[in-house]
Amino acid sequence: MKKINNILTIVFLIIFIFSNYLYSNENKVYVIKKQEFQEINRWYAGYIKKALDKASEDNVDLVILELDTPGGLLSSALSIKGYIIDSAVPVIVYINKNALSAGALISLSAKEIYMSDGSVIGAATPVYLNGNEPKKAGEKEISAMRAAMRASAESSKKNVRASEAMVDETITLNKKDDGIDLDSKTLLTLSADEAVKINIADKKANSINEILKLKNIENAEIINIEEEGYDSVLKFLLNPFILSILMSVGMAGVYLEIKTQGFGVGGVTAIIAFSIFFFAQFFSGSSSFIAPAVFILGIILLGVEIFLIPGFGITGILGILAIVTGIFLSFGIHNIAAAVFVIFVSLIIDIILILLIARFMTKSKDFKNKITLDSDTSGYHSSISYDDLIGKNGIADTFFRPSGYILIDGKKYDAVSEGEFIDKGSNLKVVLVEGNRIVVKKYNQ
Repeated sequence: MKKINNILTIVFLIIFIFSNYLYSNENKVYVIKKQEFQEINRWYAGYIKKALDKASEDNVDLVILELDTPGGLLSSALSIKGYIIDSAVPVIVYINKNALSAGALISLSAKEIYMSDGSVIGAATPVYLNGNEPKKAGEKEISAMRAAMRASAESSKKNVRASEAMVDETITLNKKDDGIDLDSKTLLTLSADEAVKINIADKKANSINEILKLKNIENAEIINIEEEGYDSVLKFLLNPFILSILMSVGMAGVYLEIKTQGFGVGGVTAIIAFSIFFFAQFFSGSSSFIAPAVFILGIILLGVEIFLIPGFGITGILGILAIVTGIFLSFGIHNIAAAVFVIFVSLIIDIILILLIARFMTKSKDFKNKITLDSDTSGYHSSISYDDLIGKNGIADTFFRPSGYILIDGKKYDAVSEGEFIDKGSNLKVVLVEGNRIVVKKYNQ
């Protein structure tokens, strides 16, 4: 009986070791599922980077990027191209319907290309919108795109001439040398059969399982990467118009905080708006924490210039430069055009917002009191009328920008200057009282 037990133990041990061996040799495949007719933009570039980083961390054997795109930003396509080439895990592209324009560049960056029936690849010349009309980009952009397509085709050992003909319609092809005829007035766009025939695509396939079968990958653990809830939020926040609004609200909050006493709604609004702005940039994959650090340094330098140093000098200039630099850094090197657009739009919105805030502040006597969150009200007095204060002298208990607090006979009062900025500790005189609105003026003893 003991001998039988020993034999059974050995058999179970062999089965256990063999099953572990099979499991350890099971291929793990990440499939980045397609977004229906997804535009290539900054969000998508960050989405791909996040998926490839996770694939590397999980030591997967293969990544399949499923594409269906009309194209999009060249800068984002170049970023994705870099992520694919630098990926520690081999990446193949599965074109499931469309890989046009920037999508063609991304496809050619991969190790292999598989295409489904009815899918197309090509038409990769850069365009821009002139009003509602698409216009062909200039020679500089076309040359850059052609070079990028050529380099990708060379790297993946694809048909170089055909890849360039997708960008430049002046390139002619012939069946003898290139496998297909193309005149000098037409951009190259290929069906799945044509792409395979002239060595742009590797093979045709109509499913992920079919691709794995063609690659002789069996018993694969397939892990689908799909858009999650926070991806939708990030996609919304990375819209250039939303980023412009966030930047505008943040700057308007800073302006409001400078113009009012204590820490109030303006400061809270600015912190929230800038935090959302920079967190969105960071999670897009194009920014690091250096960008918000430089931006905050700029805000601090600007604050020092406004509140501590009289006049406007080098500190203020450095502060403005740091703020602008922080914004540009948050977009990454490939997205300078997007940064310029966001800054330009936010400046226009800010001009409108600041004018509205300034107009409202001048008309509202109680505005500052309502928005201030400062809880230190010791010594502060309020009454129906301050007429008896007219002509009295006091000392500025805070900076006036142009509102602040004045000390008169040991009592603190909320007041406003005639528009000028006044330093803390300055000698003041009450020149006008309107209800509970006290207007002061600086004077020299």
